[in-house]
Amino acid sequence: MPISTKLVAVAASAAVLVTGAGVAIGATQGQPATVATVAQPAPVTTDIRVWADNTTHWLNLTEPTVSQAIAAAGVKLGNLDRVSPAIGTVLKAGDTITVQRVAVTSETKVVTLEFPTTEVKDPSLAKGQRKVKTEGVNGTREDVVEVVTVDGVVESTKTLSETVTLEPVAQVVRVGTKVAEPKKVEPRKVTSRSTERTTPATKSTPPKDSAPAPEPKGGAINLARADMWDRIAQCESTGRWNINTGNGYYGGLQFSLATWRSVNGPDFAAYPHQASRAEQITVANRLYAQRGLQPWGCRHAA
Repeated sequence: MPISTKLVAVAASAAVLVTGAGVAIGATQGQPATVATVAQPAPVTTDIRVWADNTTHWLNLTEPTVSQAIAAAGVKLGNLDRVSPAIGTVLKAGDTITVQRVAVTSETKVVTLEFPTTEVKDPSLAKGQRKVKTEGVNGTREDVVEVVTVDGVVESTKTLSETVTLEPVAQVVRVGTKVAEPKKVEPRKVTSRSTERTTPATKSTPPKDSAPAPEPKGGAINLARADMWDRIAQCESTGRWNINTGNGYYGGLQFSLATWRSVNGPDFAAYPHQASRAEQITVANRLYAQRGLQPWGCRHAA
């Protein structure tokens, strides 16, 4: 079958060559071929936020990891700093990286060691009377504490060591055990009737300017409202009747020295914490009779 001359002309006048860089198109005879370039796809970028040192860094990166985003934001990490999410994580659009600054320091704190109180019986003092033989002295202790802070806020503390720099000295109190001897009763003198008749009667007159006898030291113990005072003492001093922290308030009911003296507390002891629980309650009842519960900050515990 003969080949058409028109088909040969068409095949000769146009040729198409496809390459990796583009498409080469042949035109009619005698004209050069032209190349059409194929457009490459644009790279995809991701919006990322980095939060560090109270500052937000907005970034637009191509397929970034956490470490790349932190470097791009110009944030330098310390050895203890925390990063979320992890350094090697590949980020997605809208992700936020958080950097927390961690610091570990040590502090030395001075702690007061309260002195204990011991009692010794003293037969030379009246029963119930108390006197301080040796004044107590508080001790001190130095504690080294590790403090972990995250972004300036304390996260945790841990005691690393405790060193006693001054041992407390115990306070020694003498407690009387002497029982007063009963008064001797003089026998009544008996006279005969004849003596009564012959002895002239004498008028008994009191001595001039006689002063009243001084009130004896001490006093009757008054344990009224003892349960109430125990509750107040629990609030004021955690129930420690011999406490003396050096803050100007003493004993289980935290008397100031001026208040103690105003209601004759020295009847029992020079300082409130040197008196027994019963004696402190007795003095508290004296003050209560004058002012009620107004002097106590823990009156709500009554």
